[in-house]
Amino acid sequence: MIMKIEVIGPGCPFCKTLYKRVKEVVEENQLSADLQHLTDFKLVMKYFLMTPVLIVDGDIRHKGKLLPNKDKIKRLLIPDVIIDKLK
Repeated sequence: MIMKIEVIGPGCPFCKTLYKRVKEVVEENQLSADLQHLTDFKLVMKYFLMTPVLIVDGDIRHKGKLLPNKDKIKRLLIPDVIIDKLK
């Protein structure tokens, strides 16, 4: 199953950093994912006070400028059961 991952934000350094970290986690763990950085003005305004926003399969997993590190992103993307198997 392919995960739908969206990073929503206006294109600021925080949004770009979150997108880069998520992309690295996806590639390093060979995840099947459709990853997008969405900068559409209307969509960004919907989440404006909490950007950047990380949405996985329609579920908000992170919001705000206190960005998660790659280990935290991995836990946000992959259920704990699967992470244990990857070790």
